[in-house]
Amino acid sequence: MLSGETTQDQNDTALDSEAAKSRATLVRSDGVDDTDSVFQIELPSSPETNDKKLNRGISRATDNVNIVMRARTELDNVNEDSNVFEFPVYNFTLPDLSTLPEDFRVFIEKDLMALSTLSSLEQANRLNWWTNFTQKLWPLSTSGDGNCLLHAASLGIFGFHDRRLSLRKALHNFLTHSGFIDALWRRWKRQQSVLNVQSGLVYSEIEWRQEWNAIVSMASITPRIRRQSFAGNDAGDLAGAVYESLEEIHVLALAHVLKRPIIVVADTVLKDMNGDALAPIPFGGIYLPLEIPAEECERSPLLLAYDGGHFSALVIMDNSPLPAAIPLTDSSHELLPIQFSIDPNDAEEENLEFELSFSEKIDLLNKFLDVVKLDPVITEHTEKNGVFGSIGKSVSQKLRLKLSRSDSHKSTAQNKEHEAYLCALLHIKRSDYHDTLKNNYLQSAKSRFHETNHKMKDSDLAPRYGAGKSQFYAEADLESHEKVNQLASVKPATNNDRTVYLSKSTFYDTSQHCRAKDCPYFGNPATQNFCSACYRDMILALTKST
Repeated sequence: MLSGETTQDQNDTALDSEAAKSRATLVRSDGVDDTDSVFQIELPSSPETNDKKLNRGISRATDNVNIVMRARTELDNVNEDSNVFEFPVYNFTLPDLSTLPEDFRVFIEKDLMALSTLSSLEQANRLNWWTNFTQKLWPLSTSGDGNCLLHAASLGIFGFHDRRLSLRKALHNFLTHSGFIDALWRRWKRQQSVLNVQSGLVYSEIEWRQEWNAIVSMASITPRIRRQSFAGNDAGDLAGAVYESLEEIHVLALAHVLKRPIIVVADTVLKDMNGDALAPIPFGGIYLPLEIPAEECERSPLLLAYDGGHFSALVIMDNSPLPAAIPLTDSSHELLPIQFSIDPNDAEEENLEFELSFSEKIDLLNKFLDVVKLDPVITEHTEKNGVFGSIGKSVSQKLRLKLSRSDSHKSTAQNKEHEAYLCALLHIKRSDYHDTLKNNYLQSAKSRFHETNHKMKDSDLAPRYGAGKSQFYAEADLESHEKVNQLASVKPATNNDRTVYLSKSTFYDTSQHCRAKDCPYFGNPATQNFCSACYRDMILALTKST
């Protein structure tokens, strides 16, 4: 089974030292994995705050530290023993970047967003192919410590990482102590059985239980390894923890913990550098909290991206004129897979060839999501300028959207041929502190942006040692320049110094008077320290004498 572990950013903060021990019985593990974080907050005392990666993100703004600490404390107050999890149903959104100067906007995009994920999924036509009728989604940079699933979920809800493992603890507690373990086990076993048939694998009952227990244990908050800390102290060891990566069943369990649908945008096939298929990617699709009554669940889905073995939160941007929604189909009108949709609780559903009909799938979606049809009608003005307006009379000249409730009983496979796309509406609910977080971040980012530009200008004028006037072969080195200026002064050369600096000559100054008596010229070692005239006279005298 594919796991969701990544090894991108290695940044984390101090975590609680509790060790959750997996049980020998059928247990489920809650976990998450990976990635680097955009809206991350670390306490000032954390050893990792010296890492430049940790200085990025909305929650890293100085004025946001206390806000995030209070929000995390509220999460920590969840009673783990009650098995009742009441997490807020917020939707974190990016500040409107369209009004910012282009260079500052690019700086913020690099600071907050997982641009490689954005590029990869857009090129695969899995993300943002819908921007002519609904809002663009942006993947947030997420920390890569094996807990990226929960980091991404926390970012999408609160705007900061799951550094204290609040979501991971709740997930693990749900998988080990809730009343839904058997139901999730059945759904997981059936879906895995279908994959096993395709791969020619057959599990014994013992192997099934071993596989399940492994899934449960990997969701524990106990780190898989602890990275060595440069500080060499206990706090640093905790901060360097790496956790087990998670799988699709953990996403389903998380949907139950949050009582909220989760939609994962991912490519369907892992490809090599030549574009050839290597293996399927099973994470993409719709995860519904099927074991919880729909009326108790939030109808606005949590959106995640999965790319390169790494989860990222998907969020919209403030002040977009387009509706907040996400397609439930791909660009070819094929319905996204509803993960673990079948509970084999009767003979018919135990048949591995049994599948839900299209209308049954639509019924399920309507049960947990506010499903609408979005029909983009692009005007000539829009096609020419590539600009899309909002819904309503004020933008009828740019874009018209037809929204109508989907009728699950009338929906058929022919819908794939229609222009309208089935979508789930996003109901944006913000926390009181979200706007404050974003405003504080923009102020902090502006200061860092100007500081970066100032350093770049200094770099252009800085001396480069070992490269003459070239700026191609050597980086500017202001530090070396300062050190050179601090060197003790050297006594200048005098006539007593018989050497000549190599910067002026490659020869030693060994000149002395010609050996011939009363000769005013200087001798040369090559002529036995005679001058050239005396040396010639000496040679002639020797020749005559012989």
